[in-house]
Amino acid sequence: MEGKKLKGEKVIINNNHRFIIVDSETGEVLDDAQGYGYKTIQGAFKAYKFKRLTKDERKERENKIALVKKWMKQNKEIMNFLEKISFEIWKGSWGPDDRFDEKLVKEILIENGYDIDELGFTIKELLKYGFK
Repeated sequence: MEGKKLKGEKVIINNNHRFIIVDSETGEVLDDAQGYGYKTIQGAFKAYKFKRLTKDERKERENKIALVKKWMKQNKEIMNFLEKISFEIWKGSWGPDDRFDEKLVKEILIENGYDIDELGFTIKELLKYGFK
């Protein structure tokens, strides 16, 4: 599966615009959500990627999610602080160029005495699994 060139195609299913994943070289439909298509192109690629995970990759992902959730429970104070900042940025209280991203979260954690290298997961994984 590595090296395949994929593309998302917009199709109409039951009068709704939907997306499917297609091999761009052969035109073969690789994922069409059992004939229903996906509402968004992002959803189509996310589902396709998830379906292609090996057993080991799924286990590693589950372990990482569990590690992030455990850390969040043990560090509720900083998580509440991060959620507050994220909400303030979302509603525009900070400024138009401010973003709640990896760089900001890393700076906040370091300023509050957390050793980023000792977390057991990346800031990207914290944002991905911790802020849903």
